[in-house]
Amino acid sequence: MDEDGFIKAIDYTPGNEHDSKSLDKLLTRTEEQVYADKAYASAEHDRLLAKRNTGNRILHKAKRNQPLGDRQKHQNRQWSSVRSTVERVFGILKQHYGIAKARYLGLQRNQARIMLAAMAYNIKRGVAVQAEMMACIG
Repeated sequence: MDEDGFIKAIDYTPGNEHDSKSLDKLLTRTEEQVYADKAYASAEHDRLLAKRNTGNRILHKAKRNQPLGDRQKHQNRQWSSVRSTVERVFGILKQHYGIAKARYLGLQRNQARIMLAAMAYNIKRGVAVQAEMMACIG
C-alpha cells in the first residue's frame, strides 16, 4: 500500500506459509519507509531494509523477560497510526469484497480473485481521490 491507500503489491501464499516470509516479494524498491506489524520483526528483515536504505518502521516486539521500553512503546504507537491505512483497506476488502476466506480450490484461482478485488478497490479509491481533488480545486 502507498500513503494514499492504493494497493501496490500483493503476494498470495498457501495457508501453511507465514506472511512475514513474503516481505521481500512485496517491496517495490521505491519505498522510503516500510511499516509492518510485529510479525515481520526479525534481524533478517532489518538487514534487508538497511541494505536497501529503506526506513525500518516494523513494530518493536517484546521478548521473554525483555519488555518494551517507553521509547519503543511510543514508536509503536506512532507507527501504528500510519499502519491504520493498510488495516482499513484489509477491512474493506474482507467486508465488501468477500476475501476473508479462500473461495476456490487452488492457489492460482484464489490469487486471481484477490487481484481482481484489489484492482476493483484501486479503481474505486481512484474515483474517490479524484472527487476529493475536484472538491479542493473548486
